[in-house]
Amino acid sequence: MAAAALATVALGTAALLDLGPFAPAEPRGLEVADRLDDCRDARRDHGDHCEVGADVEVVSLWVSDGSTLMVDLQLTDGPDLGAGTEWTAEFYIDIASAYTAGGVICGLSNVGPAAAGDGEPESAVTSYALNPNTVPRKLLAPDACRGRLRDSSARFSIDVSAQPDDARFRLIGVVRIEYPGDDTRPGSEDDFLVRASLADLRG
Repeated sequence: MAAAALATVALGTAALLDLGPFAPAEPRGLEVADRLDDCRDARRDHGDHCEVGADVEVVSLWVSDGSTLMVDLQLTDGPDLGAGTEWTAEFYIDIASAYTAGGVICGLSNVGPAAAGDGEPESAVTSYALNPNTVPRKLLAPDACRGRLRDSSARFSIDVSAQPDDARFRLIGVVRIEYPGDDTRPGSEDDFLVRASLADLRG
């Protein structure tokens, strides 16, 4: 795995805020730090509480084997996926691959598209890859984006074989936890944004 440049920024719910200069705190990948406790009510633009399993602490990116982009979402705490809990980590990345020229939606969930996906279950969640350019969104082959959840880390591997090194890409996502049927718990979500290129990540 190639050594890469590193940056740290804070992410608000509406804008990407620069926290400081590039810093070699980690030898691999572009690292993005999210402000702690900046969650909001699930599926709403207000609220200021973070349910366990929804607060993104750090987003790290690096390139593996030349054609695979790795994305790691480090949560402050892993989600409790017991009965009555719906948890999803999902993001859109506008990056070209062998599977789609118009980007891909990557996700991990114990509900929703995961139920129909071809991904392998991991700790009660399933990974999936969706084509964002189809209505309804169609499932892509599992190799387009594979994910797994282990404790408080949600990690994805994305095919980037068709992406030029110097092309910029965006990664926009959210981690959400909800409790359907429980009116006392609105749930919460935390969003994040990364802008980079494969050249940035390779250093």
